[in-house]
Amino acid sequence: MQVLNSIASLILSKRNAPILEKRFLNWTRIKKIAIVTFDNQLSYLVDFINSCENNHIQVNVFVIYNGKPEFAPKPQFNHIIITKDQYSIFQLPKDSVLQSVQSTFDVLINLGTQDQIQALSLSKLLPCHCRIANFENQIFDISIQSEKMMTPTDFLQQVIVYLNMIKTTK
Repeated sequence: MQVLNSIASLILSKRNAPILEKRFLNWTRIKKIAIVTFDNQLSYLVDFINSCENNHIQVNVFVIYNGKPEFAPKPQFNHIIITKDQYSIFQLPKDSVLQSVQSTFDVLINLGTQDQIQALSLSKLLPCHCRIANFENQIFDISIQSEKMMTPTDFLQQVIVYLNMIKTTK
């Protein structure tokens, strides 16, 4: 498995992310957020999505699901289920997945870990102006170091805190 991850990381490093201007926006100026997550993390998103809706922010959740299609989750918010069939053998999303995304996002939040190539590759290849994760990697513009005991809910609250601290002149 380690060899496969190493090959996937090499291939991913050769793929170019969509060329967009880097833009750091204050929480009050954000219009669209993408969240890359796994099916076992969906319950942690509800409060964050409600907060976004209260601030008139559109949220698209990209759910990585590796189970049987008939058992795929059906959350009550805007989501796209991405199954293992929509990834290559190297855990990179197929072009059809990327072409189906018709939006550009102000912010992308990765709830995966640095070892989860599916989440990492999707985070790199979706069109967005600012990428945020809880670990350091060159594809992310903001890395918020979290404690090991921090839940995704706690991390998303920290994202809001950090985005509220950004000062923009425009």
